[in-house]
Amino acid sequence: MHIQLLIPGLLWPAATLLGPASGLALDGLATLLGRGRRQVREFEPYDRQLARLFGLDGAELPLGTLRRLGEADAPPARPGSHWLCADPVNLSFAREHLLLYAFPDGELTLDEAAPLVAALNEVFADLGRFEACSPTRWYLQLDKPARVTLYPVDDVIGRPVKHFLPEGDDARLWQRTMNEAQIVLYNHAASRAREAAGQRAVNSIWLWGAGELAHAPLAPAKAVQATDPLSLGLARAAGVPAGAPDIADALRSDSLVVLDTLRKPAQQLDLEGWRDGLQAIEHDWFAPLAAASGDGRLKTLRLCAPSDRGTLDVEVRSADRWKFWRKPHAFDALLKSIAPPPLDLPGTPPPTHSPTDR
Repeated sequence: MHIQLLIPGLLWPAATLLGPASGLALDGLATLLGRGRRQVREFEPYDRQLARLFGLDGAELPLGTLRRLGEADAPPARPGSHWLCADPVNLSFAREHLLLYAFPDGELTLDEAAPLVAALNEVFADLGRFEACSPTRWYLQLDKPARVTLYPVDDVIGRPVKHFLPEGDDARLWQRTMNEAQIVLYNHAASRAREAAGQRAVNSIWLWGAGELAHAPLAPAKAVQATDPLSLGLARAAGVPAGAPDIADALRSDSLVVLDTLRKPAQQLDLEGWRDGLQAIEHDWFAPLAAASGDGRLKTLRLCAPSDRGTLDVEVRSADRWKFWRKPHAFDALLKSIAPPPLDLPGTPPPTHSPTDR
């Protein structure tokens, strides 16, 4: 049995706490870390790593189209249409820099999103059609592909937006579109009502995910287990069965398992939510996988955890269970051992896609 386990957000962001996992009982994870071969690779955006597991690579990945494909109960797409992610965000000034912040799950409701999306459709009817598949996942449906490089929202969260402006043939069009959308949303009664109630306003959208599929994704395993729409969209495009994460099913068939519950808490520095999520993964996944590896049921486990520190890779093979000299390695000790990257000053572009990708 072979399992590939992808966990974005497992590594707490580098520039904050030194011991975010201290005091947590993570025996299963410690066993896997000690028993396996581990390395920390250089930073690479999570979406790039996920797409490459499905055989997709290149500068312009159609992440908007793929994520929309993975949405549950979404309205059917028009044949030949193209999609951009158009996620609602809050822009605010910190000193002289305009920073972008996403909304965590539960902070917005569909009742709040609906009038904002309707207002965008009134203004941009000639450009395409906006829709909200969830309170925090919005889309723009286009009739033709956008000739532009747009940066994923995860790359921009908490950072100056001036470093991530649209590039390419249609850059001016999309920059103007985002500027006009800011005006529409900032002045909307729903955003004003949120501000009056002491909540963050939805005062902009972030467009990203432009691109076209050069070829169909390839199935990375016999089954994919995930709940996030991008992973599900990739699986559906590849024609591979997909369902919710389930350890029993994963131990019966070679699987790619994407556990996405730590990604937003890590991005938003929600330490309590992150610790609660980590304990749940320990109980539901790390402990059973350590046991399955120990008794030979699991032939190979590859754990991959993308983060701003880099990407943690751990490979555990069934033969490793006989290497008694490999002792458990505490997760908190691992976090402390990973050297933090150089401090990003506000005026310095943060690490993201390499210049050759532009």
